[in-house]
Amino acid sequence: LQELRNAVFVTVTQRAVRRAARGVFRHLNALDMNYHLQRNTGALTRVIERGSRSINYLMTSMVFNVVPTVFEISLVSGILAYNFGPSYAAVVVSTIVAYIVYTIRVTTWRTQIRREMNELDNKAIGRVVDTLMNIETIKLHNGGAHEERAYDGVLADYEKAMIRTQSSLSLLNFGQNAIFSAGLTAIMLLSAREIAAGGGSVGDLVLVNGLLFQLSFPLNFIGSTYRELRQAMIDMEAMFDLTAVQPAIPERPDLPDLALPLASACPPGALNCPLEPPRIELQNVAFTYPN
Repeated sequence: LQELRNAVFVTVTQRAVRRAARGVFRHLNALDMNYHLQRNTGALTRVIERGSRSINYLMTSMVFNVVPTVFEISLVSGILAYNFGPSYAAVVVSTIVAYIVYTIRVTTWRTQIRREMNELDNKAIGRVVDTLMNIETIKLHNGGAHEERAYDGVLADYEKAMIRTQSSLSLLNFGQNAIFSAGLTAIMLLSAREIAAGGGSVGDLVLVNGLLFQLSFPLNFIGSTYRELRQAMIDMEAMFDLTAVQPAIPERPDLPDLALPLASACPPGALNCPLEPPRIELQNVAFTYPN
């Protein structure tokens, strides 16, 4: 069923990616020459590539991951509340809320770090592409060492951003595991207390443990999905920001099409009458050598 789902839905996602990429490409072709002379080819290519890939991920995650995960969490919480009482449901809901709030806050903080890392990555790729495209000029002016130092400086900044990204990711995973472990410990204590009081059985303890562990998989998935969705939104924002760039001399949409009259429609002796097809003529021009 999963493969059938992917085979059917790929038509929708790829059609959306195609339309978005075509619109951005059309807009770039409509920009003036001054923009294309000043643009960074490598960075621009990377932005379009990431943006197109993010559209596919965003649509797939929202339809097949986020919605089923929310349904599963609601279903497990309802089963616990119905069979074991409101105290169990309160622990489960508190754990989920704390998990989601912590994930969102830390991920929002990490977004700026990821954005900086992406900008440095685009800058590094752009430096490589521009260097290879202008290798003749660089060789002529003996600028290879300068380009190497500039590229190494960008890579050093990217290295620092990558370290901050990985460190913040480790902090996020540690906090998520701590929150879930605290919730699991609390609900197991509730279940053990009821068993000691004679109001439950060992089977209830196993059931509660299994249901809560069942929630751990979608919770972990929500954390990673939220991070990737935030990153996908950043990449899509960078791609669609290209469409906000306007040409220096915009073309008016109400201008009529250029029409060239036929040569037969020109009156005899007319000097400024266009011809079809257009051609260049030299009249009364002579080329001579001096004596």
